[in-house]
Amino acid sequence: MRSKIIHDGQKKKASFIEEARRRQIVEGAISTIASAGLPQASLARIAQDVGVSKGVISYHFAGKDELIQQVVNALFAETNRFIKARVDRAPDAPRRLRAFIEASFEFMAANRANFVALVDIWGSFGSPEAKRRFNADMYDPCRHHLEGILRRGQDSGDFRDFSPGTLAATVQGAIDGVMLQWVFDEEAIDLADCAAELVTMFDLATRRRA
Repeated sequence: MRSKIIHDGQKKKASFIEEARRRQIVEGAISTIASAGLPQASLARIAQDVGVSKGVISYHFAGKDELIQQVVNALFAETNRFIKARVDRAPDAPRRLRAFIEASFEFMAANRANFVALVDIWGSFGSPEAKRRFNADMYDPCRHHLEGILRRGQDSGDFRDFSPGTLAATVQGAIDGVMLQWVFDEEAIDLADCAAELVTMFDLATRRRA
């Protein structure tokens, strides 16, 4: 029994170490893509930037395609966790919508490399099918989250009658439109001002008339 406990403990330790290494490689890949661009982000270049051998990356990932997919997954998951935590603390639908918009821009401002890498990866997809998969992974969770906020606001009587799906796509489109401009020209875009304007715009757009 004792040997089994030791063996299980060793497996858990190994899994923890391996997961930490995978996170390190993914974070390094994000940094490399953001600074050098996806075409130049070879496994050898990423390994050099992370400070490991290329063999270490090959041990954890089947190839560059798998690593890039994990980068995309990590970028979406991290963004969604941050936004959800802020939204969940808001007491009602209008303030949840405001929290969604503000948290989106706050996360952008603190994690520019993430969005530079994300835009570069999106632009690298050559086939319509790859772009559709990427867009589904990126936008479906965001729209679903926003739709839930908007539907609850209608159910509570805080929001007027509208199509939650259409407005969810509009809100996310406005956020991403600003994000793209900011990625390409950081100095031209004030994220805090844009967040404030979108909060006002969509508060007026959703408000139930007296």
